[in-house]
Amino acid sequence: MCDRLCIIFSLKELQALIQLKETGTMIGPNYVELGTKLKPIQTYNASRKSPCPILLSEKHIYDGMPSKSTVLTIMQWGLSPSWEVDDKVKLKYRITHAKKEKLSKIKTFQTLLEKGHRCVLVCEGFYQFISTGNKLNKQAYFIHLQNMFNTRIEREIIRPCYIAALFDTLKQPDGRELYSFTIITVDTPTNFSNRISPRMPAIFKSIDQARDWLDFVRIDANEAVKLLVIDEEYLVIDLVSDHIFKKSNMGHECIEIISEPIVEETSTTNIDIEDDV
Repeated sequence: MCDRLCIIFSLKELQALIQLKETGTMIGPNYVELGTKLKPIQTYNASRKSPCPILLSEKHIYDGMPSKSTVLTIMQWGLSPSWEVDDKVKLKYRITHAKKEKLSKIKTFQTLLEKGHRCVLVCEGFYQFISTGNKLNKQAYFIHLQNMFNTRIEREIIRPCYIAALFDTLKQPDGRELYSFTIITVDTPTNFSNRISPRMPAIFKSIDQARDWLDFVRIDANEAVKLLVIDEEYLVIDLVSDHIFKKSNMGHECIEIISEPIVEETSTTNIDIEDDV
């Protein structure tokens, strides 16, 4: 499960960080505004319904483009399927997570896979809120990847998380389309399952693997699902302060590492799992 996201890079920083090999050279993905033109945010505490940076095959936007061509855009976290009936007041139906095992069993996910509606969420990491036996007592964890050493600037830089997701579009009353996505979850690696939720987002180990997921023409749905395996080699789990619990706290204090749990850890049951479909 994923309760909150850490999104602190600007779009320009992401374009510089995400280097794609195109025609023999390394370039960053172009940024494209879609539908309702959601505005990007920078926060250590992004909650559901937040606009998030997404990688997408450019062929979804311009049919003449090759499916391997990748662009950067913004979508809303929480899938609003295209078949949803809008009440013109608010969108009531949102799916924030989708279990890998159910992608071929639930019609909404089946349809999106068949259409090639695969995308990749880019973030610095995510949080899990773990119940400690009493739902009133919670412990926060920040899950991210180890920093990587950049030889060009000779210092460590944040390694972005590339998380598998599915997207859809919903036509709004004003005629514009809302682009939204749901995060795909898999079993948490055994080495970590005794500390955090038994489910976690499917993180790709590299941008190349993420692009394989995006290339819906070259790699069909069945083969794409096989890519949803977590490489735990670079996975880091930090115990963090309770600042993250308040949505209004959006600063660096949200990833402040603490040495001891705030409350005794007695359970790995996630407190917010009702929408892990």
